[in-house]
Amino acid sequence: MPTRNVVTWNAVITGYTSQREKAKQCAFDGLMLFREMLIDVCGEKPNDTIMVCVLSAISQLGMLEIGVCIHGYIEMTTSTPENNMFIGTRLVDMYSKCRCLDNAYAIFVQMNVKNVLTWTTMATGLAIHGREKESFEILDAMMTSGVKPNAVTFTRLFSACCHSGLVEEGLHLFNNMRGSYGVEPQIQHYGCVVDLLGRAGHLGEAYELIRGMPVKPDAILWRSLLSACQVHGDFVLGEKIAKILLALAVDLEDSVGEDYMALSNVYSFAERWEDVEMVRKEIKVKRVETKTGASFVHGIGN
Repeated sequence: MPTRNVVTWNAVITGYTSQREKAKQCAFDGLMLFREMLIDVCGEKPNDTIMVCVLSAISQLGMLEIGVCIHGYIEMTTSTPENNMFIGTRLVDMYSKCRCLDNAYAIFVQMNVKNVLTWTTMATGLAIHGREKESFEILDAMMTSGVKPNAVTFTRLFSACCHSGLVEEGLHLFNNMRGSYGVEPQIQHYGCVVDLLGRAGHLGEAYELIRGMPVKPDAILWRSLLSACQVHGDFVLGEKIAKILLALAVDLEDSVGEDYMALSNVYSFAERWEDVEMVRKEIKVKRVETKTGASFVHGIGN
């Protein structure tokens, strides 16, 4: 393009910094594009939207030194974080992910307006770095301020508890999210708590949690617990869960094969070699059935 305006730069930088596949490489490329924008002969200046994208990229990369420079650039050229909720929230996120929680908190308290994402970002940052008491204080202050936490708030907090091994804190939060915060637990919240319990070796408790869910558990939940059973060597419960997965499976080519392999692995760890052989024979039968069915359908189509 012979000329580029701020909209052009915004489009391409946003495209790079929002990628999920190869996220870190794309984030780095987005930063390089931002650098090109600053020295471009067209002389376009970045707007708030571009700065939010740049801060997001820095958060993904954990590049504190560059983040500090960008923070200074923002305050000199665009707007101060306390007056821009979106930039302020991204700065809180960036400093939290770079382990500079004091900087994150200083920006957080200076912000004149905070939305649910701002509060969630600060609470999650504290929790994931082991400052869970302060994290729950932020959550309570959020309610006092009139901003209600949502499903995303709890998903992030539960993930932080998993990351830090905060079993009691995570369970306390889960048990109070409906009564104290007015948020109905959804299947992703159950998944986080099952993961939390499974990592800590509380397999029976995780199993009972899944069995007591008000909604039907999906295969992802059961596979998470099955993986924990294999890690902690509970082959009795692992066998039970693998058989539940086989009963739930619908797609013969993908999920059934995966679940049969999981059951085979359970038997292998338990050194039940006859059962391993039995399962492997069953896998071969299913594969033949699947191929035969596919050939039959293909034949009808022709």
